[in-house]
Amino acid sequence: MTRRLIVNGRFLAGAPTAVNAVARSLTKALAAWEGANSWQVTVAIPPAAEAEAARDNLPYEVVGTRNGIGWEQVDLPAMRRHGVVTGFFNTVPLIGKGYVTMLHDAQVFTAPQSYGRPTRAWRQLLSRRAGARGNRLLTVSDFSKDELVRLGIAPAERIGVVHNGLGAVVRETPDRSIITRLDLSERSYGLALSSRLPHKNIDLLFKAFADTRLTTCPLVLFGAPGRADFEAAGFAVPQNVMFAGRVSDAELAALYAAALAVLTPSTTEGFGLPPLEGMAHGTPAVVAPCGALPEVVGDAAHYATPDDPLAWADAVVALRNDSDLWADLARRGRERASDFTWERAAEVTLAHLSGWFADR
Repeated sequence: MTRRLIVNGRFLAGAPTAVNAVARSLTKALAAWEGANSWQVTVAIPPAAEAEAARDNLPYEVVGTRNGIGWEQVDLPAMRRHGVVTGFFNTVPLIGKGYVTMLHDAQVFTAPQSYGRPTRAWRQLLSRRAGARGNRLLTVSDFSKDELVRLGIAPAERIGVVHNGLGAVVRETPDRSIITRLDLSERSYGLALSSRLPHKNIDLLFKAFADTRLTTCPLVLFGAPGRADFEAAGFAVPQNVMFAGRVSDAELAALYAAALAVLTPSTTEGFGLPPLEGMAHGTPAVVAPCGALPEVVGDAAHYATPDDPLAWADAVVALRNDSDLWADLARRGRERASDFTWERAAEVTLAHLSGWFADR
C-alpha cells in the first residue's frame, strides 16, 4: 500500500535560515530515498516557491493562490484530505489535526530572552498547537525530545527523534579565496557562528580571546552580526576578533578546514551543527557540555564550561601548542561526523511515519 506524504514547502520561498536549510535537505533526501517505496512524497508549495522547487527537482504541487503564512494557515490544511501533511521548520497550520511537525528545539520556552515578544508568543502558540492531541512531532535530538516532554508540549510516544545530516558545507569544494581575503593562515584562528542571541553565549568568546596568550590568534565569526552590532549592544569586542559576514557554503567549508578549532559555547542547543560541520572537515571542536551538544559530538570534542572564559582560552592554547592532541581530536571528529547523513535522516523519518500511520 502506498501512502502519500505531503511536505509543507513554504520554506522554499523563505529566508536562508538554518531551520529552512534543514527542511530543504531533509525534503530532498526523502524525495530521493530508495526505501520510500511505501510513501509517495509530494511537496505542497505556494506559487512563490515554484521556481525553487523546480530548481531542486522536487516532486511538487502548487496549492492555492496565496503566499507566506496566509497560504500555510488557509490553503495548506485542505491537503490533509490527500495524505499526511508534514512540516520540517517549526510551524504548523492552526486549523485541523493529523499534522506531523518538526520542532527543532524548545528554546522559545527555555531561552525566551533570545526572542522578541511577538515572535516568542507566535512560536510558543505554534509549538503547543503542533504538539496538540491528534498531531505528531519530530525533533532533532533526544535532548530536545526530553525538553518538549518536560514542558508538556507532547507525550514521548508522539515524538520521534531524527538527527540532522551534513549537507552542502561538507560536500562543497572549499573556496580558499576567503582565507586570502581575511589574511588568515592554517590553524591560526578560532572559528564560531556570529550571533547576538543570549543562549549562543558569544560574549564568553570575546572574554576568552581578550587573554594575552591569544593576542596573535584571531577569533573569526561568520554570519550577519558584525562588530558594530555587538558594540551597539554593549559588548566589549577585542581587536583580534574578525567578522567574515555572510559566507557561501564553499567559503564556510574553507574557513572550517583551515581553522585551529570550531568553538560553540552555547548554554543550550537543540542540535549543534557548526561543531559537527567543522569535525567533518577535520577540525577539532570545543563545545560547552550543554543541550544536545554532548549527544551530537560525543567523546570526539573538547569540553569547556560555558561560564569560564579562562577554560576556553586554555583549550585554544592547548590545541595550538599540542599537535598530537589536535591530530587526535581531528581524527575522532571525522569519524563521529560520518555517522550523520541526510539519507539516514530520511530513513528514520519514514520509519516514524510508518509506525504512526500504519493504517493510513
